[in-house]
Amino acid sequence: MAAENMDRRVRKTRTMLRLCLARLLKEKKIQEISVKEISEMADINRGTFYLHYRDVYDLLASIEDDMFRQFNGILERNTPSGEITERPSRLILELFSFIRENADLAQILMGPNGDIQFLNQLREVFKDRIMVPWAKTLHIGNEKDYQYWYAFITDGCLGLIKAWLENGTDLSPEEVADLAEKFITSGTAGLVPEEVRAKREAH
Repeated sequence: MAAENMDRRVRKTRTMLRLCLARLLKEKKIQEISVKEISEMADINRGTFYLHYRDVYDLLASIEDDMFRQFNGILERNTPSGEITERPSRLILELFSFIRENADLAQILMGPNGDIQFLNQLREVFKDRIMVPWAKTLHIGNEKDYQYWYAFITDGCLGLIKAWLENGTDLSPEEVADLAEKFITSGTAGLVPEEVRAKREAH
């Protein structure tokens, strides 16, 4: 019971520290935030902060790691074999549902005071786990075409997410997932070989 109470206190303290950092990142960059500032906002002393994190950057990294762990969990559930279908609706919907559930953190991490390394890592995961498998189902044969398609789609999707977050997630996850899928598939129409398009239209 004592260990359980300790774990609960640890989780509560870490949650509070993460919330405080998130609030501060709405106002300033990570380089301008101090351990003292976070500790005072969380109503703890700096010694308690250092029991959990080395510094402000370690706290930020823990938030990002947790986001990526959940993000990768969604990918594992929906692409257990590393493959993706031509219409990965369930995967896209679950990703947007996850983003909405974590809208405050997502908006901060992707915003002007966020971490550029987080965005770069997000791009790489998006590329390796979603776009590369999906491109195989679309039969994009030209490597240079693929590179431009990937750049267009990836930054377009990130832009869509940012706009959605800035608008207060006004659309439902279902609506924005449907938009994303339409944008992605329409954007690839000109890259799909003629014989493949003809075969699809015949069905």
